[in-house]
Amino acid sequence: MGRRKSTSQRRLVQTTRIVATVLSKDFGIRNGYEVVDRGHGRQDVVTPTLTRSNEASSALEAFFKQQNNHDLGPHLRKVQCLNLKKQDIKIGDIVEVDSLTSTKTMFLILFRHGAVLHGAIVVTGAQTILHDVLPSDELFLTGSTLMFFASAVVTAIDPKGVSLRYAWDEKRPAFYSLNGWAGQNDTPADQRLVFHEGDFVVLPPSGLEVVNAVVQVQRRRNTFVIVRRLDRKKPDITGFKHDRLLVPREEFERIDLEIFKPIGICHVSLLQGHSSSFAAEPTDFFVAQDDAKLLRPECGLCMLANREDRRKRRDLEPLSAMEIMCGAGGLSLGLDLSGACETKFAIDMDEDSIRTFKAHHPSATVFCGDAGDALRRAMLGLRSQEGLRFPCPGEIDMISAGPPCQGFSRKNRHAHREAAEKDSRNLLVCSVLGWVDYLRPKYFVMENVEGFTMSRLGGREQGMVKLVMRCLMKMGYAVTCGYAQSGAFGCPQSRKRFLLLASKDGVTLPNLPQPTHEFLGRPAHTFLWEDGSETTYNSASTSVGATLPAVTASDAISDLPVFDWKDPHVTYLGSDAIEVQRALQGIPQLVVKQGRPTGPEKTSYRSQPLNSYQERMRVLAGETACSLTQHQTPGYHALAVERVVNVALYPGANFESWSDPAVKKPALLGTDRYTDEHFRYERVDSDGYFKVLMTKMTTQGSMLHPTQRRLLTVRECARAQGFPDWVHFHTDANLQSAYRQIGNAVPVPLSQAIGKSLTVARMKDHR
Repeated sequence: MGRRKSTSQRRLVQTTRIVATVLSKDFGIRNGYEVVDRGHGRQDVVTPTLTRSNEASSALEAFFKQQNNHDLGPHLRKVQCLNLKKQDIKIGDIVEVDSLTSTKTMFLILFRHGAVLHGAIVVTGAQTILHDVLPSDELFLTGSTLMFFASAVVTAIDPKGVSLRYAWDEKRPAFYSLNGWAGQNDTPADQRLVFHEGDFVVLPPSGLEVVNAVVQVQRRRNTFVIVRRLDRKKPDITGFKHDRLLVPREEFERIDLEIFKPIGICHVSLLQGHSSSFAAEPTDFFVAQDDAKLLRPECGLCMLANREDRRKRRDLEPLSAMEIMCGAGGLSLGLDLSGACETKFAIDMDEDSIRTFKAHHPSATVFCGDAGDALRRAMLGLRSQEGLRFPCPGEIDMISAGPPCQGFSRKNRHAHREAAEKDSRNLLVCSVLGWVDYLRPKYFVMENVEGFTMSRLGGREQGMVKLVMRCLMKMGYAVTCGYAQSGAFGCPQSRKRFLLLASKDGVTLPNLPQPTHEFLGRPAHTFLWEDGSETTYNSASTSVGATLPAVTASDAISDLPVFDWKDPHVTYLGSDAIEVQRALQGIPQLVVKQGRPTGPEKTSYRSQPLNSYQERMRVLAGETACSLTQHQTPGYHALAVERVVNVALYPGANFESWSDPAVKKPALLGTDRYTDEHFRYERVDSDGYFKVLMTKMTTQGSMLHPTQRRLLTVRECARAQGFPDWVHFHTDANLQSAYRQIGNAVPVPLSQAIGKSLTVARMKDHR
């Protein structure tokens, strides 16, 4: 088909000096890449920005005043207690203290009261995820503090022989700014939720509940509260299921304050239409006009504060964004729909993906080509081969990227734990990092598959994660990472993704997005990592439960037109009762021709939207679509079609059902069952999730429609990834390019959640 640009020889990955230095010095990799800014690299030494006025900032400033720019070598220099006068220990000193264990603990002295010292624990790089990458003289502050006597100090650390640029949080895990660390002291120790009479609050689920409960506080007394619960609205007489519509109970409920533990504030307003919006917050709910009379007025001050907060969010200018290796643009689309970003530039080397992206980002400048080659041309002041201008430093606020994941994917049978050195595609992340180095945006977002975290590089476990973190830190970025389960963000699929967020010095590091929807399967495992002592840590979950119900496969696609593939009967001759029965029910039986799409290119919807998810999929610029495109499947050979249509019509049915008494077609098994590891012919469960979407649409996988005798269409797969119906995928004649673009994309609801995390971080900087 020739849609993807390629070269006959393996090309060197283009990157910048900082990235190349990390590859060579820290990972021992000296081949496969080329430096494009040779001789023009900028300094990677960063002076931390401190804007706080508190004891933590004062201690840091005192420490930095003791430093100079002389390099004293990559080892800690210590002054033994014999040569140290305890009365000389002062604010800003880093000291070692005897502990109950065999190891000593380092502290940055925050204040002193006589013989009592108050210090923040300091750790070495060996106690972090980058234990086998960082030099031994690099220290990191932590959020833990302790009081101790000066007599416990055994050594002092020479400030001229250490580097202190970041704080370390093992629970996230994250390397974050010293200014952010200093700001932690401004946060009250008691962070219990403040609520008032009239407020709507979120409570953890109890009993048989699976999502958080919403209550309104009616009365608050010294030992108890009186609340009114608001239940989830069941589908109305039209069958419409609203994900945010609540119904207040008539009765009140008394709860003792000791067990009343609200985990968040939410907001309830009158229902307008169906009120489905991509920009809605997960804590936004509605009640019908007739039910509103049961509610008491909200707390006036809280209502005004909420309005002011929303006004400030609306007034935030969207971040000027660029997506590298954009594919069909799922990441950019979600970030833009959240209101956090406006994507102005994008680059990918797949021509079909570029045309798809350009169609839903018509005002963006989109480059078709290699990201590394584009980086080289941009840094030389050249235009693209099409004559387009590249962005310049200072022009881009946020870079997002989803580097090729096939070399890491667990669904790719060729993937290997040494993939980073064996598959040149995996070093393409270095071109992405080169763009970050060149443009120095305020924020960086990267997404990849779970396998990215398992890949070794230069003999180091989790080497790819460490490479990205180390490079970003050399550029002065704070960084955090972890897993996200797509289904926990309102996407109708079970797909675990790796996320990495970074922020430039001077802006707040965003948190990873927290789940918003009930997840029907096993939650994503927490991100695991080891320190230099081989102690395993896991990222702490800060999730307080889901406020919204799960979105199932049926929720996503039940409004789309029905059709079956017609059984070609090449193995078993003669019509079956089931196909006659389904034809009499009015279900079209479409003939499948190999190499040609099956189904109309454009058609009407089967029904009005049946739920909020379907409603959002149809809306563009406030207008609801009446028709859709690409509700089509590829064409396959007759045996493949016969196998698909004869899989039993129950959830999770697969090739084994050919031997069921109701089917009785065991000859369809053939011999390829034993040679094809993907031989499943599995049906999706309507009340569950879509399985991982493959980049190549084959009949053998887990892609059979839940209730129809065929594979999933392009539009159904797009719905599974959260792509609105107005996104049209430029593709080849048999639709395989469309499926590849969808399978490689970042789920749009997950991207929206990332965008909201960016906005929350920005709001902290604007207060």
